[in-house]
Amino acid sequence: MSLTIFDRFWHRTLGRPYHLAPVVDAGAGSPVVLLHGIGRSGEVWQNVVEQLLPLNHRVVAFDLLGFGASPKPIWPRYDADDHAKAVIASIEAVGFDRPVVLVGHSMGCLVAVRVTRLRPDLVKHLVLYEMPLYKGLPGKLRYRLRLDMYRRFHEWVINYQPTFGDETICRSERLARKIVGFEVTPESWTPFVRSLENTIMHQTTDEDIKQLDVPMDAIYGSLDIFVIRGQPARMLGAEMPNVATHTVRARHEISPKASAFIVARVEAASVAMQPNG
Repeated sequence: MSLTIFDRFWHRTLGRPYHLAPVVDAGAGSPVVLLHGIGRSGEVWQNVVEQLLPLNHRVVAFDLLGFGASPKPIWPRYDADDHAKAVIASIEAVGFDRPVVLVGHSMGCLVAVRVTRLRPDLVKHLVLYEMPLYKGLPGKLRYRLRLDMYRRFHEWVINYQPTFGDETICRSERLARKIVGFEVTPESWTPFVRSLENTIMHQTTDEDIKQLDVPMDAIYGSLDIFVIRGQPARMLGAEMPNVATHTVRARHEISPKASAFIVARVEAASVAMQPNG
């Protein structure tokens, strides 16, 4: 009971952010922080981590708030600020000696952008794989049709209330894994639904990203049905000379091919960060 009271006072009343569980904290060298997507855990970065470690990087992969081994409080809204503040507190707790290359996948991209907007001093470069930009897009028919499909799916998920009995869990897991590999448990269901609604569907990324001057690689999978592909600058109608857009033949998951491409962009960013001479 005392832990519950402390949790409520420290985090809810005082507004102190939670610290996230690092699934990976290994290596030495230029720092790289990995943020997974909704309903997943830091374990999705295994291929990326294995390729980065021999290249002289310190690699940290966090479980985002509400997922994996990280705290799963039921009171937050789980919006971009909630996630970003937990990431910021966790990066500061690690104690890197320089700004990091911050890598995001799916919702992790939205969180990474918000982290950079709130604390640009912590981030030297962004690598964003499958960033789901749904807000601020032009009124083109193809955008409207795709967004309508996404909203219908997201509303169905938000309104779905599993009992988490054996039959429901099996059915939910089969559906979730078939679509995008979600890993949903009774404890992570509320964080999952609120993150979907308040970070993805009611996102701040369209405004955040326009305010950044941090170098950024936006990577899209040509086979992904959940993300609208395109150059962020053109999609949002803004000048973004700091953004490079790439396409790799991949679906929404972090495939071996996508992993290799992500690692290449991280390595290029890390080389660019090194002082001359």
